[in-house]
Amino acid sequence: MTRLPRRFMALALISLMLGATAQAQMGHVLDAVGAINQSMGGAGTALPLDSIGALHWNPASIRGLGHSEVAFAFTAFAPDTSLASRVDANAFGPGLPAAPMSGVTDSNTGVSPIPSLAVVSQIADSPWSVGLGGFAIGGFGVDFASSATNPLLTPQPPDGIGFGAIYSQFQLMQFCPTVARSLTDHLSIGFSPTFNWATLAIDPFSAATPNADGRYPSAAHGDSAWGLGFQAGIYYEGPSGWNLGLSYKSPQWFEPFSFNSADATGGPRRLSMKLDYPQIISLGVARRLTPDIAIACDVRHIDYQNTDGFQQAGFDATGAVTGFGWSSIWTVSTGAELTLTSRLKWRTGYTFNQCPIGSPQMFYNSPAPAVVQHHLSTGATYDMGSGWLCTAAYHHGFANSASGPWAHPLFGEIPGTMVRATLATHGFVLGINRRF
Repeated sequence: MTRLPRRFMALALISLMLGATAQAQMGHVLDAVGAINQSMGGAGTALPLDSIGALHWNPASIRGLGHSEVAFAFTAFAPDTSLASRVDANAFGPGLPAAPMSGVTDSNTGVSPIPSLAVVSQIADSPWSVGLGGFAIGGFGVDFASSATNPLLTPQPPDGIGFGAIYSQFQLMQFCPTVARSLTDHLSIGFSPTFNWATLAIDPFSAATPNADGRYPSAAHGDSAWGLGFQAGIYYEGPSGWNLGLSYKSPQWFEPFSFNSADATGGPRRLSMKLDYPQIISLGVARRLTPDIAIACDVRHIDYQNTDGFQQAGFDATGAVTGFGWSSIWTVSTGAELTLTSRLKWRTGYTFNQCPIGSPQMFYNSPAPAVVQHHLSTGATYDMGSGWLCTAAYHHGFANSASGPWAHPLFGEIPGTMVRATLATHGFVLGINRRF
């Protein structure tokens, strides 16, 4: 590697470690990584256009890049989240509340930085390629202030009927040293162990047994955890212009998060939670229609319902919430690339995903309202010469809402109540690639 790419990689690695907050996309899984992959709407399992997208979605596809590369991208991500709730008079019993209550509150979550870094080296005169990727791959976060009118955000009993202010922040980074080998002129395989680092903070922490005063404790003093997993892939590059890709990303198994909290008297209390990252299976097909036009489509299955932390929602015998209750989902990502000039390429992409949160589970998901289903992306890459590429992309997740009734540990769903979350997302991505 030349001195310039080494310096470029060092600068990108420093930036990667400075921040890694992501927000809900396909559930809490990001629909794309990096500027080029984002401009394709995340489609890339069978169409490797840059090292970041190839390493993340299909380790075997780095053999299809045709060059070595260092890449860095930075996303400014802005969610637009609101939480509404309604409680009819006497819904919780005579005089509770004495009059109907309703309100809508916007989250104070600001713009989050999402960095991505990758390096791929094609070993000369060898069927082997190696790579290393580091990217934010998921997360969620809200910051709802307490309210006197929005019933879900009124203080916890006996001072109110809600949870009070709700805060959450989940950040997840993944690092993937990767090796790939060509078996024939058209078929390659790849493998990477995956190393993950995540931080989590939630207040109030409803996954714990309430304190003696009936209030849920706080886990605002967040904790970090490490996780392990692996990814394997197959990539076929057909002589007629058709490409196929298949990859399997295992569940990312994390150690439990552990939080310092306090009981009803202010004494120390230790809380814990298991929150893993789901298994993802990706199948991709791509076609180069002409030397200037390429299209790609990826279908993925994200297995939330068998992932620790996302299992069936409800209350246990102590009043603790058992999980987010997300369903496993299917997603479809499509993208197209058009070469406009010898130096300029333009792309656009669209992703649809099923919503993992059903009506009965909405009450339990105020800290993680992952309800966006339609995503549109576009972007362009300019070749600056000498192997340098600059890419700018924009992503928009269209506003979507999900609603359901309140739930009670003893009485189940409460008639005359409603909780509704609404989420839209915006992201602007800048990326730099150095090919050599």
